[in-house]
Amino acid sequence: MNHIVFVLGISLVIFISFIYYRFAKKMEIVKSFPRFFQEIYNNTSSGMSLIEAIRKSKEGCYGSLTPLIKNMCLQIEWGVPFVLALKNFRKKANNDFIEKIVTLTEKSSEFSPDISKSMKDIYDYINLTKEFERERRTELFPQLISLYFVFFVFLGIIFVIFNFFIPSVGAIEALEYKIVFQHLIIIESIFSGLVIGKITEGSYITGLKHTIILVFISLIFLFIL
Repeated sequence: MNHIVFVLGISLVIFISFIYYRFAKKMEIVKSFPRFFQEIYNNTSSGMSLIEAIRKSKEGCYGSLTPLIKNMCLQIEWGVPFVLALKNFRKKANNDFIEKIVTLTEKSSEFSPDISKSMKDIYDYINLTKEFERERRTELFPQLISLYFVFFVFLGIIFVIFNFFIPSVGAIEALEYKIVFQHLIIIESIFSGLVIGKITEGSYITGLKHTIILVFISLIFLFIL
């Protein structure tokens, strides 16, 4: 395998892994949020006010979301208006789904005569959204397998070309063809990963994890080719 291609591939894996790690930390906040809101709902159901429920919930562990919750509670303890503390939390979370839920919570705190019922309605909405997302992933899983299969078929075609067609040309031409196909495999693995993420999860960013997998597979393939 061409050393330049190998170094390029490893560099891409490291760079993409770094980008995806930062994205995954943000997604951890989103995944932990329903558990945090469930705690708020449970607390309000037991008779606590919304402010008391949120302050009580900070005792839990919610991964990357925990610092944001503690910061919000600290603002409330320092006398920052509750609605403003919620807005600050929403901005720091920086996610459309969390922003929607926090906005609903904010409006409920201002206008709802029965905060416990409002929290139940919002909590039911969160569960419904999670259920839709699980169903969507289940339905798209066969498509995910199909897209990976297509990529392996592509590698199979390259394998045949490398072993049966390229050796029949001259040595210089063979080397040039090999370099071209090596670059083609890396490029294909990058864009295939992004497309898989967009089709199966609705985001090119989530496709970075598939890109990492496909680039790594491609490097192994080129190494043993």
